[in-house]
Order: sequence, then structure tokens, then C-alpha cells
Amino acid sequence: MQNTIIVFLGIYFICFFGFAVVFRNFIVAKRTGVNAFKLNQKAGAESITGWYFKFLPLVSILVFILYSFLPNLYQSIGPIDLMNHAAIQWMGMGIMVVSLVWVLAAQSQMGASWRIGIDHDAKTAFVQKGLFKYSRNPIFVGVIFISFGFFLLLPNPITLTILALDIALIQIQVAMEEEYLTKQHGDSYSEYCQHVRRWL
Repeated sequence: MQNTIIVFLGIYFICFFGFAVVFRNFIVAKRTGVNAFKLNQKAGAESITGWYFKFLPLVSILVFILYSFLPNLYQSIGPIDLMNHAAIQWMGMGIMVVSLVWVLAAQSQMGASWRIGIDHDAKTAFVQKGLFKYSRNPIFVGVIFISFGFFLLLPNPITLTILALDIALIQIQVAMEEEYLTKQHGDSYSEYCQHVRRWL
């Protein structure tokens, strides 16, 4: 099972960063001439969440490297042995795959409005189609489930911390983004919030 997990995560990280980050940013830049990465544009809470979202992928990759190439060091971080069962690990992989497909679909539906962070320099289109008819923040929902699947796949204190921080800081990021969107789109966004759940 270990080799399966190593191969899966290697391919998964390539697909996630290749399609959900690099390719999506390329598409937005090609359509608008704008870099979609808008983290750390302001101080305060926005800066804190911005640094976290930059740092998180590095921590996740570090855990993968430890598990794959430095098993003794990986053991030192305290894997949760009670959860190291094939059924749980397969469930984790399934959740991660479905969540990535969900994220990619939501990104595609956002089109040129997609950003990482808050774009204070442009008024993006208000997207209400596709998954956004059922969730105001489908991409963040997908990211949380990716972290949950990653924890199931490699259960240890670090992946549990990543999951907990994801849930906490995404709440903060969403609150900031929804405040910004309310200012940008006014009553139409407020009415949308009354009819569509924040999550699911």
C-alpha cells in the first residue's frame, strides 16, 4: 500500500499544481492580462491568510517527501497508527480525487473571475452558475475536503494541523471575500447570499 500511496500523491501533486494553479492562472492571464495571484496585497488578516496559503503547499509536500524518502523521520512526527488501514487510505484517495475534480469544475465555471486572494484592482464578474448555484464558495469546500482526504491518507499531527488551519483560516478568508463582494456587487450579492449557502 505504501508504494500505491507514494505514486498516487506524486501524480496528485503534479495534477493539482499543474491544472488548479499554473494552468488556471495561465488561462486567466491569457483572457485578462492579469496575474490571478493576489495574496498578501494588504496587511492584517488578509496578509496572515495569504502567507498561510503560500506556505501550506510546501508543508504538504514536505510530509509527502518524508513519507516517501525518509520513513524514519516520518515516523518521528507520530503517525496515527489506529487510522493506518487500507480502507481509510483508499477513502482518502477517493475524497482527494473527487475534490480535485470539484475544484477544477468550479474554477472553470468562474472563468476569468478566478483569483487566489482578493483582487482590489479590478471588479470581477459575479458568478452564479454551475456549482455556485449550490455553494457560495465551492472551491474552498473542495480545498477543505482535499485536506481531509490527505489526513485520512497520511494521518499524523501535521496533516491534522493542516486540516484544522484550513478550516479556521478559510473561514476568515471567506468572510473577507464576501465583505468585498458585497461592496462590489451590492444588493445582488446580498440577495444571492440569502438563497445560496456559504458552504453546501
